[in-house]
Amino acid sequence: MQIFASPSRRAAVGPVPYGAGVLRPYRELLATPGGLRFSSAAFVARMPIAMIGLGVVLLVVAETGRYGRAGALSATFAFVNAGAAPAIARLVDRLGQRRVLLRAVPLHLVALVAFVVVASRDAPTWALVVTIVVAALAAPSIGSLVRARWGYVLGDDPRLGTAYALESVLDELIFVLGPLIVTLLATLVAPQLGLLTAGVLLATGTGLLVSHRVSEPPPSPHAGDHPSALRSEGQPPLMAGMVFVGGVFGAVEISAVAFADEAGHRGLAGPLLACYAGGSMLSGIVFGSLRGMLPPRRSLLLGAAVMTATVVALPFVSNTWLLAALLVLAGVGIAPTLISAFSLSERVVPAAALTEGLTWMTTALVIGFSAATWVSGRLVDSAGVPWAFAVATGSGAVALLLCWATYRRLPAT
Repeated sequence: MQIFASPSRRAAVGPVPYGAGVLRPYRELLATPGGLRFSSAAFVARMPIAMIGLGVVLLVVAETGRYGRAGALSATFAFVNAGAAPAIARLVDRLGQRRVLLRAVPLHLVALVAFVVVASRDAPTWALVVTIVVAALAAPSIGSLVRARWGYVLGDDPRLGTAYALESVLDELIFVLGPLIVTLLATLVAPQLGLLTAGVLLATGTGLLVSHRVSEPPPSPHAGDHPSALRSEGQPPLMAGMVFVGGVFGAVEISAVAFADEAGHRGLAGPLLACYAGGSMLSGIVFGSLRGMLPPRRSLLLGAAVMTATVVALPFVSNTWLLAALLVLAGVGIAPTLISAFSLSERVVPAAALTEGLTWMTTALVIGFSAATWVSGRLVDSAGVPWAFAVATGSGAVALLLCWATYRRLPAT
């Protein structure tokens, strides 16, 4: 089959529609043998990343009415998982994805169900903390695993950059669908159902992913012998910037939930967050098809600037429809920032530490997300929603400053 038409053929059929041109790199990428199968399995398996934090907030608020407590538990899950995920990634490099996932995921699911049970029965705080900590310790970073699979399948193929862009776009789609699903289930059916559904999706997606053995990178028994990805020049400054990028996400998420609740329409929290992620998803589709026009470090700086500028107005909004429109706009800078950051990380860490390096990037995002969730939750209770939104503005400003300060320490091409 001829993928690219000759110049004369192109002239005969006329210009390619813009939308078709934007999507063509993704269609060609998913034509890679096995690509569609393992990428779609990982998509299902990592849906919970957009559901568990919000599901914890919705369940705890429904049972206690306390946003501070809900934010603290959500932050606990995120912080603990952020610390455990790189260790799991090093085990994956050494033992293989299948062996690690088949042990970690069942433990995570048992702990998650236990948390739902104790949270629904007015259990003491220590029981909530113990169950959410165990769930966090065993939660794998599926996004890093699927990116490692693309790296193994494609090798030095230039389409690897498009693969990273595709997975970033799918991450944004997850943050469109995940909050919507968990909010609808938790508010319209039962507060527990959001978290339970997240567990079902993780189990299903993981089963499909580990069954595709051909795309699994072979284990390296000596993978733990190489220096940590943290020692790679350029990785620590990238992670520092990602901490505050994650802070933008966390502050916007819990502030949007509180805004909808304060307006008397708690069920609108999911659609509001879907607007935020939807703006990022659309910009990611376009950016991923055009990547290469700007060096990654420049697109990282530009994305951080757009992300910061577009959250400045959020503390001053009082109308739900206006907030939805501004959240779409605020999402535009997210995908270019994340795609560029992951691409730069892939350049600065050794190939043997790729899974670990990508996981550290996710860890940095989660640390910032969880810290901002806790701070914003406290501010909702004590000062009001506008001050919670202001945390997003402050985090974005620090992220932009860090990207600018470390610009010349990152690869130029």
